[in-house]
Amino acid sequence: MRPLNTDDGDVTHKLKFVDAKPASKKDKHPYRTPTGLFIQERASKQLPGPGQHFAFGALVTWDVIHQTLDQLPDSKLIFLIRHGQAVSNYLSDALGPDEWFKWETKCGYSDNSTSWNLFDADLTDLGEAEADALNLMLRDSGWFKTLTAGLPTRAVVSPLSRCLETATRALKDLSFTATEVDENVRETLGEDTCDARRSASDPTPEDKEKLQGVCKFEQGLRSKFPHFNFPVTPGKPGARSGFGLLADADPLWTEERETQGHQTKRALGFLEDLWEFAPERVVFVVTHSGFTRSVLLAAGREPYRPQNTELVPLLLQRVQPPLREQQEQALEEDA
Repeated sequence: MRPLNTDDGDVTHKLKFVDAKPASKKDKHPYRTPTGLFIQERASKQLPGPGQHFAFGALVTWDVIHQTLDQLPDSKLIFLIRHGQAVSNYLSDALGPDEWFKWETKCGYSDNSTSWNLFDADLTDLGEAEADALNLMLRDSGWFKTLTAGLPTRAVVSPLSRCLETATRALKDLSFTATEVDENVRETLGEDTCDARRSASDPTPEDKEKLQGVCKFEQGLRSKFPHFNFPVTPGKPGARSGFGLLADADPLWTEERETQGHQTKRALGFLEDLWEFAPERVVFVVTHSGFTRSVLLAAGREPYRPQNTELVPLLLQRVQPPLREQQEQALEEDA
C-alpha cells in the first residue's frame, strides 16, 4: 500500500473525486467519493476477481483513509458486507442457470432425497462458516479496530434471513453503538422468492392471509431472530422516524423484478436515511450483492459484484449546496 502523506498533514487537496452525474435538474446528486483509495473501484480495469482482498482492498494505508475521512466534512466510511452462501446461491450454482430458472420463483426445491426452502433463504453450512471466518478476521485478527480506528460505529442489516444470520455470526462480539435492521438495504426486489421477506409478526389463523405473503411460513422475524429489533417505520426517505421495516408484512416484493434504476434510487434513499439517523462516521451494512452494486452506482463508483461475505469499503461525502449548484450548471452546459 502506498502512502498519501503531505508535509502539512492535509491529504484532501491531493484527492480526485467522482461525482455521480444527476439525470436531470430535479435529480441533483448529493454525494461524491474520492478515487484511488480502494481496489474495488477498478471493476473494469484489470481488477483481480471478487474475493476478500488484501487489507480489504485498500490501496493506501488505513491511517490515510481515516485521515481523509477526518478531513472531509460530512463524510462517512461505509463497509458493505455481502451475506454468506445461502441455499439459493448453492442451488443456482449446483443446478445451473437453465434449471434454476425453473425453480427461482417457487417456495421450495426437492431432488427426491433432500428438500430445501427457497423462500427467504437461510445460510448453508458453508455460508455459516464464511460468516465465522469473517468474524475471525475482524475480531481476532484486529481488523475491526483497524477499519474503524476506534470510532463509534453503527451496523445496519437487511431483514432477509441470510443477512440476519450472517450479521449474527460475522459481527459477533464487535462493538457497535447500535445494530439496526432496515428494509431499504434488501436485495433486488420481486420475482425470486429467496428475496421475499417474512413478516415481523408470527402469522396467526386470524391474519395468516395478510401476513403470509408469497410463501407460507410459521415464524415471523421477531420469533426467528429475537436478538434483533424490528420496528415498523413507514414512509419515504427523509420522512421516516428511523431505521426499520416499512410494514409488518413485506410491502415491496412483487412478481416483477426490480429494475436497476429503481434499485439505485432505493440506495440513494437509504443513504439519505443513513445521514439522517446515523451520526456515526463509520457504518457496517450487511446486505446483498445487488444492493452493494446499487450503492456503488449511487455513489458514482463502477458497479462491483462481491463474493459471499466479501467486505467492500466506500468513503462517501455528502455534497454541500454550492457543489450541487456546480453540478446543475454542468448539466446545463452538456444539454
